[in-house]
Amino acid sequence: MLTTTVAGRTWNFSHSIGRNAAAGNGFTQPTDVAVGPDGTLYVLSRGNDGAGGVVAPNKRIGKVTMDEQFLGDFGREQLTFPSSLAVDSESNVYCSDEYEKVVKIFDVDGQLTTEWDGEGGLQSPSGLAFDADENLLVVDAATSQVKKFTKSGNFISAFGSEGSGAGQMNRPWGVCVDSKGDVYVADWGNDRVQKFSPDGTHLLTFGEETSGPAGSLDHPSDVAVDSEGDVYVADWGRKLVKIYDAEGSIITQLEGDAVEFSKWAKEVVESNPDVVKAYRRVKDKTAIGLFNRPVGIAIDQNDNLIVTDSTRGRLQIYAKEKNYMDPQFNL
Repeated sequence: MLTTTVAGRTWNFSHSIGRNAAAGNGFTQPTDVAVGPDGTLYVLSRGNDGAGGVVAPNKRIGKVTMDEQFLGDFGREQLTFPSSLAVDSESNVYCSDEYEKVVKIFDVDGQLTTEWDGEGGLQSPSGLAFDADENLLVVDAATSQVKKFTKSGNFISAFGSEGSGAGQMNRPWGVCVDSKGDVYVADWGNDRVQKFSPDGTHLLTFGEETSGPAGSLDHPSDVAVDSEGDVYVADWGRKLVKIYDAEGSIITQLEGDAVEFSKWAKEVVESNPDVVKAYRRVKDKTAIGLFNRPVGIAIDQNDNLIVTDSTRGRLQIYAKEKNYMDPQFNL
C-alpha cells in the first residue's frame, strides 16, 4: 500500500531511486546505504559475481541525493566483496570488505586514504555503525561478535559469541546504534534481532518464532532505528521490511511499492518503444513494486526510510508522517 497507517503511525511511499546498471546512474546489487551529515545517500553496489575474490568496476559506492541527483561514484577496482557502509561526521566513508578482511576509508572526494584490519582481528567484517563518540562498531560474521574500534582501527572492545542463546549470534550482519547508545544487531543465522547496551549487555531479543507469524523473521540482514524508537528490519528471507516498537512488538510490515519507474529508469525505458509497449500491457503492476531481497536499510535526519532493493537495483523511500489524519470525504 502506498500509505500504511498502524498504531498511530503512518508511512507514505515516496519514490524509488535507481535502476540495474553497471555504470552511471544505477546500481549493481545494492547491498547497503548510508546517510551522510548533509543528507547525501551513499549506496554500496556489491556486484553480481558472488564472493569469488574478483575486483570489478561494477563494485562501487554511488553518491545520490534524495531527489535523484546522481553525484558520481568511487571505489571502482578497489573493492572485492564489500558488505556495509558507515559515514562519519566529516563525510569520510567506511566500507567493510569481507573477502579482504579489512575496513576501507574513502575521503570526502572519494579517494581511498587508508584501510585497516583491526590489528589482525577481523575475519569477516560485515555491518558497520558509528556510536556517539564516533567509534566504529564492526560486526564480524565469522566470529559472531560486534567489535569496537577507533576510526583509525585501534581495538577497544568486543561482545558476543557463536550460538543461539541470549547474547550469542550466528553469522550476524547489520548493526545500528540508537539515540541512547544501545546497539541492535541483525542476527542473520538465528532469524532474530538482538539489542545490547553500549557495553554489550544483552537487553532484548525479538523476531524469533515465538513472535508469531507476523513478527517472526527469516534471515534479517539489517536494522535501523528512527528518532521515535521504532525499529526497522530488512527481512531478507521474506522479502519484507518489518517494523517493531521499542519493546520488540511487531507494528506492521512494508512489502514494497515502487510500481512507477524511478526517474533514472524512465530515461532508459522511454528511449525504447518496445519496452514502453510491454509495460503498458501489464494490467496489475503490483509485483513490479515489491521488494526482491531487501538487504540494507537506513534512516535519514527526517526519519525517511531508505531500503536497498538489491535484486531490482534500486532504493525504495518511505516517509514517516507523525501527525497523519485520515481525510474526510463528504459524499
